[in-house]
Amino acid sequence: MKKTPLNQWHHNHGARMVDFSGWDMPIQYEGIIAEHMRTRQGASLFDVSHMGELYLEGKDALANLERLLPNRFGDMKTGQVRYSPMLYENGTFVDDLSVYRLCDDKFLLCVNASNKDKDHAWIAQNIKGEVVLTDKSDATGQIAIQGPKAEAILKKLVKIDLTKIGYWFFDWDLIDGKELLIARMGYTGEDGFEIFIDQEHTLWLWEKLMELGQEEGLQPAGLGARDTLRLEVAFPLYGQEIDDKHLALGCGMSRFMDLEKEFIGRSPLLAAQKAGLKEQLVKFVLVGKGVPRNHCKVVDLNSRELIGEVTSGSHSPVLSGGIGMAWIKAEHAQPGKIIGIEVRDRVLEAKLIQGSFVKTSKKA
Repeated sequence: MKKTPLNQWHHNHGARMVDFSGWDMPIQYEGIIAEHMRTRQGASLFDVSHMGELYLEGKDALANLERLLPNRFGDMKTGQVRYSPMLYENGTFVDDLSVYRLCDDKFLLCVNASNKDKDHAWIAQNIKGEVVLTDKSDATGQIAIQGPKAEAILKKLVKIDLTKIGYWFFDWDLIDGKELLIARMGYTGEDGFEIFIDQEHTLWLWEKLMELGQEEGLQPAGLGARDTLRLEVAFPLYGQEIDDKHLALGCGMSRFMDLEKEFIGRSPLLAAQKAGLKEQLVKFVLVGKGVPRNHCKVVDLNSRELIGEVTSGSHSPVLSGGIGMAWIKAEHAQPGKIIGIEVRDRVLEAKLIQGSFVKTSKKA
């Protein structure tokens, strides 16, 4: 099983560890709800060193990005990050990723841990011209500090002015001879930063932040809280909301795709747009008590017809109720509609909503 540079620290500090896509990762420390609420109200530290770091560099790097990914990148500034799907020719997902513009002809692609090797192979197969693809995942550590107190903690360590880093932007700093790439972003909907550092210095950075964040109550959080936090703000997860079975339309990705340009997977999306979508990803809140879970069946309340399946379902610590996302037949996907979720041989009523479940400083 693969291990991050912080693996022994997690074991030494009582983390409950699980196999996450072949990685030995912490699912929780003191408990998912406590870690979740601390992130919403204060700050938490997440080990995300399992994520993949691929680099595209060369005269034709930008041209290849524009063809590989549906989003646009030509207007990006150095120091800017942009999110994008990456699609197969049939319009389904290879992965979703973040693109960092390091300079005119060099880009960092941060990809999902479970997809890193697949992504690398796909990109290598489809790039052409003067461009080099390099995988630096094993040499890179990554830590996320998330929550409204994240900036106050991180500014104790760095020399750069964090207030000048906008959301979805980054900058570099050099601390004690160690280079940090500091991006203002995250997977929780809160303010926060994702920090890249050489693998050998990851533990130093983690322990330094833990020390500096004591006054603000900084503590580590595991993958359990990371999942409930992202669900509350309706961020998709590869393998659940997005995958190689669903078209990249009807799941809230339109703003990250420019259908006017040429890119791999465009033709099926244009055809589906013209013909009309058959499925749509929806968000729902349970009307009463209960907790929806992944893969629960979604039914029409009147006919009990099967109309879809829950992709992510959980208890919302902030709302104190059940929430979830599901792919359902498009004709049932009107906001405000009441649908049925099958949970343990019962059909629970759920209301379809728009937007995120919880409003945060970065996610309305």
